[in-house]
Amino acid sequence: MKKQISIYVWALVAIASQAFAQAVPEREFYFTTSDSVKLFVRVAGQGKPCVFIHGGPGSTSHYFEKSEGSQVEQFMQMIYFDQRGSGRSESAKNNNYSLARLEKDLEELRRYLGYSKWSMMGHSFAGILMTSYTLHYPQRVSSSIYINCTLNLPYSINSHINFGIRELGLTDNIYTDTSIDKMERLGKVHGKLREKGVWYKLMFATPEAKVHSDSITLDIGRPFNFDYGNKVWDYTEYQQDFTALTPKIKVPVLVIAGLQDYAVGPEHYTSFRFPNATTALYEGGHCPFQESGAWFNRTVRLFMQQQ
Repeated sequence: MKKQISIYVWALVAIASQAFAQAVPEREFYFTTSDSVKLFVRVAGQGKPCVFIHGGPGSTSHYFEKSEGSQVEQFMQMIYFDQRGSGRSESAKNNNYSLARLEKDLEELRRYLGYSKWSMMGHSFAGILMTSYTLHYPQRVSSSIYINCTLNLPYSINSHINFGIRELGLTDNIYTDTSIDKMERLGKVHGKLREKGVWYKLMFATPEAKVHSDSITLDIGRPFNFDYGNKVWDYTEYQQDFTALTPKIKVPVLVIAGLQDYAVGPEHYTSFRFPNATTALYEGGHCPFQESGAWFNRTVRLFMQQQ
């Protein structure tokens, strides 16, 4: 009798799981925030909800939506959105690009979509928003996937500068003098890397990979809004060391890091202190979902199956 009951329960679970896994119709729309900013949103895929938070700062989710990594839609319902002042979304009418306001945008979108909680997947600069949101809304996050994320912007800026100095053998004080403002040094180092045709090495293995990535990002079918990318530097709160907050993040976390990713720093992940973390390293640069899509999807699927 117990065996029959177990089989019956198993059958019900299997039926429910199959029903849950049915793909929902893809939809694309604009969501209006409480301060009247229209955010581009696209929902696609099947499974438990996961919101993708793009990097930049000021980029668009399009570069992930159209990459091989988007095959995660086969086992997760992905919610893509462009942050205020970014890509396909409107600029903030009151010029509010504070971290608290971006967190509120996320929370308002979650409530609108009707999820009690969701997973988060973020890339690059998104690590800052993900960490802060999870700290303030811990009951709303089931798990987090950090893809080549920075949690310490000054550290990552120094990674850019130090890479350029090593790559080009720069010795002039305008590049090496740490008393000079780091943003000024960053601009000069980037200029030299572009002059020598090797800027791509910060993130990619080949110049063709960078051209391909840029083409996906920019191909959004409408004018590209970069307001947030221009104005975020006026907010000193983004310059904090968010790795100090990681011990407080209790949800399961997957940290993906590239050993040739000088955009955030190839060893930056070692400063993360998430108590419930899995780390996946690969021999690559900044965009594993473009460079190593099959590996990326397997890694994410395995992590999600373990939750």
